[in-house]
Formats: sequence, C-alpha cells, structure tokens
Amino acid sequence: MLRAWRLVATATVLFVAAGVVRAVLAYGPTSIGDPADWPITTGLLLPSLLLGWLVTVRVPASPIGPALALTATMPALVFTVEDWGSTHGTGDPWPGARLAAVIGGGVWAWLFLGFVTLVLLFPDGLLPGRRWRVIGAAVPLSSALVNVVVATDLANFADGRLGDPPFRLPDPLRLVLNIAAFAVFLAVLLAAASSLVIRYRRGDQLTRLRLRWLTGAALGVPILLAASWLGIVLGASADVAYSGFLIAMLVLVPAAIAVAILRHDLFDVDRLLGTTLSWLVTTLISAAVFAAVVLAAGNFFPERVGITAAAFVTALALLPLHHWIHLSVARLVDPDRAVALARIQDFVRRVRDGAAEPEQIEAVLRDALDDPSLRVLLHRPGDRFEIPEGAIPLYTGDSVVGALALGTTSARRIRRAREAAVEARLPIEVSRLRLELREALAEVRASRSRLMAEVNAERRRLERDLHDGAQQQLVAIGMRLRSLQYRLAPGTAASGEIDDVVDTLEATVAELRRLAHGIRPSRLDDGLAMALRRLVADSSVPVDLVVPDLEVGEGVAATVYFTVGEAIANALKHAHATHIAIEVGVADERLRVVVRDDGVGGAREGFGLTSLRDRVASVGGEFTVESAPGAGTSIRAEIPCAS
Repeated sequence: MLRAWRLVATATVLFVAAGVVRAVLAYGPTSIGDPADWPITTGLLLPSLLLGWLVTVRVPASPIGPALALTATMPALVFTVEDWGSTHGTGDPWPGARLAAVIGGGVWAWLFLGFVTLVLLFPDGLLPGRRWRVIGAAVPLSSALVNVVVATDLANFADGRLGDPPFRLPDPLRLVLNIAAFAVFLAVLLAAASSLVIRYRRGDQLTRLRLRWLTGAALGVPILLAASWLGIVLGASADVAYSGFLIAMLVLVPAAIAVAILRHDLFDVDRLLGTTLSWLVTTLISAAVFAAVVLAAGNFFPERVGITAAAFVTALALLPLHHWIHLSVARLVDPDRAVALARIQDFVRRVRDGAAEPEQIEAVLRDALDDPSLRVLLHRPGDRFEIPEGAIPLYTGDSVVGALALGTTSARRIRRAREAAVEARLPIEVSRLRLELREALAEVRASRSRLMAEVNAERRRLERDLHDGAQQQLVAIGMRLRSLQYRLAPGTAASGEIDDVVDTLEATVAELRRLAHGIRPSRLDDGLAMALRRLVADSSVPVDLVVPDLEVGEGVAATVYFTVGEAIANALKHAHATHIAIEVGVADERLRVVVRDDGVGGAREGFGLTSLRDRVASVGGEFTVESAPGAGTSIRAEIPCAS
C-alpha cells in the first residue's frame, strides 16, 4: 500500500521536475520550440497524474494508480529529453545536450511504457499468468532496444550536427538489428493488447464490466484518429487536427480506466458501448453501400441519378440494418444483458402460450439477474403497501402494483432490474391478479364453510328440539290418552275416538322423526363409518364398502353421508345397477369418496347431480362425475378435512 504511494509520489516529483525544466527551456534564454507546447502537453498529461493520485487514495492496494501516474510521467520525461537535446543546435547548449540529442532520436519508444504497463495490469493489478512476466520484462527492454537502434542510426549523423556516431555497424547487421528491434517492440505491444482479450474471456462479470469501460474509451481513439486524418486532408493544421486524438489518448482512456476502478457502475457502459459500436458499424456499412451503388449506377445512368439511387437504397437498408447490427453487437458486447432479457422474453412468450405459470416470474428474474435474494412484492387492493427502501416500484399506468426488492443493489443492477421489470410486466400483473382472485375465492370458501357450520349447528339444534321436545310431548300425550282409555269401558264410542287420536299422534311422531332425520342423520351420532355401514345395509343390491374409522367435522360427515346416499339412490333408480362399490379414505388432509356402479351410465348433469355438486362445494370440496354410456357411473368427491 505504501509502495503505491511512494511510486505515485516519485512519478509526481519527476513530472514536476520535467515540467520545470521544459518551462525553463520554453521561456528561458534558450527558448526551444513553440512556447505553447509546454502548457498544452502539460495540460494533456496532468489529468492522468491526477487520476493516478485519485485511484491511489481511493484504492491504495491497486497498482493502477501508479500505472496511471506513469502514463503521464513517461511522456513528460520523453519531451524533456527531446527539448534538452534541442539546445545542442543553439548558441547556448545545456550540459549534455549532445548526448540528450542523440538519445532523443529514439526516445519516443518510451512513450508507450506507461500505457503498456497499464494494459498489462488492468484491471486487477495482476498479470494474466506467470508466463506474462516475460512480456512485462520485455516492455522496457524492447523500448530501450528501439531507442538505441534509432538513436545510433547513421542517418541521424549525416548532417554532422551531432558529430560522429558512437559506433558503426556493418549495413547488413544494422538492417537485421533494426528489423529485430521493431519486430520485438511490435510483438510486445500486440501481446500486451491481447492480454485484455484473455482477461475478458477468463474474467468474471466485474472484470468484464471494467474492461468494457476501457474498450469503450479505446473505440474513440481510432475514430478520432481517422477524424484527424480527414481534417488534415481538408486543410486543417496538424496541431488542431490531432488535438481530439491526443485528448482521447491522454485524457479519455485514463479517465475511463479510473472510472472502471472506482465507479464501474456509474453509467450503463454496456449499452453505451453497444450503441456506439452499432452506430459505427452501421455508418461504415451504409457508406460502403452508398459508394457501391454510386459506382455501379454511374456506369449506366447520369451522376445525379446514381446519387439519388444510392441515397434511396441506403435509406431503405439503414433501419433494418441498424436493428440487426444493434442486436448482434448487444449479444457480443453485453451478453449478460442480452441473455437475461432473452430469457425473460422467452418466459413471457411461454406464459402467453400457456406453457408456463406467471407465478414463476420471481424465479425467472432471480435466475436472469443472478440475484438469489430477489423478491417480487405484489400490492393487493385494500392492503396498505409500502415500497421497501431501495426497491424498484412496479407500475400499471399510474398505480403501484408492486415492487422489485433486490438482494444486492448497485446502480448497474438497478438499471438491469428496471429493464427486466419492463419486460416482465405481463406475468407480474397476471400473477397479481391471480393472487387476488385466489385470495377472494379462499375468502368465499371460508365464509361458505362458516355459513355451513352455522347451518349444521342449527340443524342439530332443530333435531334435538324435535327429538327431546315435540316428540316427547306428543308421546306423553299419547300415554295419558291411553291411561284415560283404560278407565273407560271397552267398546264405547269415547274409547274408539281415543284410539283414533292415539293413532294420529303416532303418525305425527313418525313424521317428526322423518323430518328430524332429514335435517341431520341420527346415524352420524356413532360416526361416519358406522353411518355409512348402516346406509348400505338398506341397499337392495350388493355394495362393497371400504371405509376406515374417521374423525371428521360434522359438516364434512353430513356431506359425505348425503352424497353417498344420493349416489346409491341414483344407481338404483336411474342406472339400474346390480353392484355398487364405495371407497372412503383420507390423504393429504383431504377426504376422498368414490362411488362406482355397473349401471347403464350416460348420467347427465341435472338437479340431483347439481345438488350434490353444490353440497360438496359448500364445504370447499370438488365433485366430478364420469359416466360414459354403458360403462357405469363413477362419482368422486374430495373435501378438505384438515383439523
């Protein structure tokens, strides 16, 4: 950590010292070169040095800060050597001016030292591998070799201004040495550039994102260089034409590197890079199409017709061409975003086709955004909904329908999540509506169950009142009438009337018992299993009954009893069955009842089956009927019976 501070401080001292020397050379008695060169070059180099300090302060452990400072210091030293050597031709040469002039002939090779070091270490400060140490060592050696080869070239001493060369080599050997020096130098530069490709292929998501910042800034370098050449062709001076290129090299690239280290998620660099690339490629292809049409049409039509046709063809192809290029570049530059959006779009398509459930959207978003802790919060009407801090609100029109809570947040993640939320709007809204509908249905079923429980309780009370109240009173009246009858002489008219009254009372009691039985089967007093066994015992055809001893609620037991009774009655009355099978069991907190007969089948939904369906539905159950003609009838009921 302290080493990085020392390196940056040393680079700063050298930068300041070089600046002072160059200022003295520019404005002192010697007055070397254009006086505007020093402030311009210093102004262009200073941002890299300041960015080096900024990165070192914020990330002291990163070697990128010293590397940035080196990109500013090395050009400053090179320019100083060149300016110092320039005094050799003046009337007041500085000490060692001849040596500086000789070295300055090839000192430009050291300009690349800072950038190559930065490229080799960016973004994590480590070389791509152990073998890359050779490249790291070859950078200064190749620069020194080129410096020596160029500085000792005999052409530099042809005018005698620098005196005799330090040594002379045979021409063939000098030619071979020149070729070898520049080949090694170029190979080192290409190897350093290829390290970025290797890092991108091997790197994780953060490494790739940081490399995209460098790639985005580096794209501006050739573009501005081409613009510089175009400006020179159009008559602009070299200083003005190359200003944009120099700014890109010395300011834009270091700034992008600093942002990549400190705030890699400051902007959506993926989209910016993709858009820039797609428009650049579209522009180049459009220009090529335009030129090709002009050349092709120029052989057959007048020049104006050819230009018009080229403009028409280019305009016709521009939009679809850009769309295709934009998608292709997006997949290449930002595959994570392209893959994530494609995954969500595919899920939305499957939801529309009925091949996926919209409630799976949370899992899909977690997978697409690589955020296992992501949650989709839905707002149901009537509930108070507060968006958690940091969550992304989801809208339908002006209404908040939910929020997307991310497990880990950053500016880039939030931008990606917003895009994903837009793509996933349909399944999110459908999920919310379905959730609301399920809750409404659950509430309806719960209220219906409560109502049925009240009805059953009222039935039990009526049955008890009839049995213990009215029936007992009528029986008591009949007994008193018989007692009075015993006091009368047999065969009298009064005795006969008492017989008629007692018979009427017995008929009334029987009717009351029948009514009480219809309100609530008294057989349920001994449990559902015993009640069903007594029920099937009354059947006129053989019945196979499988029923364990069950403890279920009064409403469920009554529903099952009446369902089985109605099914048996239908089998005997309408299906002309000769055999009936009944199975009753509990699984997964649901009581299942199946009644099968071997009758004629072909049962249609009517009053009886509709009543059974409504009775089962009243306790939250499901009722199904299978009755193919000639294949008998199968009635199935499933009723929740959780305690």
